[in-house]
Amino acid sequence: MPNPKKEHGDKKTHNMKVLLDDAQYALVQSAANAAGMKMAAYMRNQAIYGKIEIHNHIVANFSSLERISAELSSISNNLNQLTRYFHMGGVKSESMQEELRRCINEVMKMREELLAFGGEYRGYIKTSGK
Repeated sequence: MPNPKKEHGDKKTHNMKVLLDDAQYALVQSAANAAGMKMAAYMRNQAIYGKIEIHNHIVANFSSLERISAELSSISNNLNQLTRYFHMGGVKSESMQEELRRCINEVMKMREELLAFGGEYRGYIKTSGK
């Protein structure tokens, strides 16, 4: 028995082609089956009403981050003590300047390590702090 004729407004006149690999096809097919729909109807529904979820997988080495966090805490404590010393009228001695240089060098090393964790920055250049 042939399918009943569709009204003019119900006819689908535009064609789209989607290429999928085997894994993608299997995923769409199983999702359509789970929804109780034919694949074409499921894909049409998803194209019109579906939402696209973007998943960013973040991988972190927590032991390294904890070590860096502890070192930054120690360095910031040293810098705070030096700042307090100079604000209270402390004498600018060679040993104080050396400690300040050492802290700054450590901060720069930590910055390099943190950049290695994050990879290359791909943001908008005007907001990246020149």
